[in-house]
Amino acid sequence: MDRQDEQRSGPNEDRLFSEANAWFFRLQADDHTPAERAAFAAWLARSPAHTRAFAELETLLHDLKDPARAAARAMPAPARISAPGQARIAGFRRFAAALAILLAVGGIGLWQGPTRYQNAIADEVTSLGQRRMLTLPDGSRAEMNGDTALALDFQGGERRVRLLRGEAWFQVVRDPDHPFVVDAGAGAARVLGTQFSVRRDDDRTTVTVGEGLVEVAAHPGGNAHAPWPDSIRLRPGESAEAGPLGVTGPQAADPGVAFAWRHGQIVFRQQSLASVITALNRQWPGRVVLLNDEAAERVVSGVFALDRPDAVFDALERGLGVHATRITPYLTLLR
Repeated sequence: MDRQDEQRSGPNEDRLFSEANAWFFRLQADDHTPAERAAFAAWLARSPAHTRAFAELETLLHDLKDPARAAARAMPAPARISAPGQARIAGFRRFAAALAILLAVGGIGLWQGPTRYQNAIADEVTSLGQRRMLTLPDGSRAEMNGDTALALDFQGGERRVRLLRGEAWFQVVRDPDHPFVVDAGAGAARVLGTQFSVRRDDDRTTVTVGEGLVEVAAHPGGNAHAPWPDSIRLRPGESAEAGPLGVTGPQAADPGVAFAWRHGQIVFRQQSLASVITALNRQWPGRVVLLNDEAAERVVSGVFALDRPDAVFDALERGLGVHATRITPYLTLLR
């Protein structure tokens, strides 16, 4: 191959490698479909170059167990390349992309163990980026945010929902004889009839009220009618957090911010970039990874549409001076 041919093949190889990254990442997701698997098979069959690109990715991911060996594989030898500077840059870029994919997928892989169990015992599940409105057996409504799992218990006069992960908003039909309880691990909320949201984050549970009164407790007893020790009552525009040390609150909360996801928006008011990325990763398929430690505490404010991730990244680049690199549709690096 002469230099002109090789220069033409470089961008094409990078493009195929990026496509291979995208396919690899997508096929790790629990919600990938048979149609996507068939499309991937068709992509592989398009040419030997497509097959080589995916094989190269798999080799790099395997060899990343030994970084020195991976770097050697990823960086082509100068003696075999007529444009060594460009080839080294391209090789390093492919290596960095594979490393980022491995880190992101590895993190998700650790996380998917409990996720699969939660999905197995849940009655209703949403994937990342998906929202769903449900009518519950008692006529109440629940709107599920992305990556949320609910288990329902409406037998024998019970009105109980277990929030296994994620976030949900509830509009509860009033029934004084049958309290409505949302159990979210570290804490629970009990109401007779109102509108509120519950979010579960690891060992913390956050409750925000839009209408009515909501009682919040940490680790209450199983009887929905029995008194809850150390509980607090929230009014509209208030929130509380339950955790290992009990309940903290009430504190002022803006329902326009807390419930913005219900309208396809996400709102940040003087929040750190690290917390912004955590929130974005709850809303979008794939991962946003921050590689700039110095930028983690920079403050972000703004209102963004959830279906326009590029606009979010553009705003972060302009406002914070970070640089966004889309490795695949499912992985974005912020530096």
